[in-house]
Amino acid sequence: MDVILLKALGASLAFLLAVLNLLIMLQLYGKISLFPWASEPLAWWHRRQGDVILALFVLIAYHCVRYGYIDPDSPRVLGHSILGSLTLAVIALKFVTVRWIPRLMDHIAVIGASLFVATTGTVLTSALWYFATWIREGARPVY
Repeated sequence: MDVILLKALGASLAFLLAVLNLLIMLQLYGKISLFPWASEPLAWWHRRQGDVILALFVLIAYHCVRYGYIDPDSPRVLGHSILGSLTLAVIALKFVTVRWIPRLMDHIAVIGASLFVATTGTVLTSALWYFATWIREGARPVY
């Protein structure tokens, strides 16, 4: 089993769900009208989808921390390590804000946007690199 391929597929799925979550939030903020549902089901959908994204990221991050390594000579690996850590930190900040620090809810849109940017950077330096390298070199990358 190619675990790196599974990580790339999982990260790609998480990113697609993150894009969908972004679209849901844009509708909830009244910026777009894409989905035919009311605000309450869309907010529920956003939360449940966020749970799935979190589970995917935790599984992938566990594998990265357990079996991967940070190569300081590789800007891509170093960038991915930093962005992945930032993504997990912003997920924690968003979770804590929503659950226990309601006074920060005025900033939840900025936190969410920061999470999307960090997620995008993390996926670009992992899954996109993996698939682009595979296409360019004709063989799947390995550690």
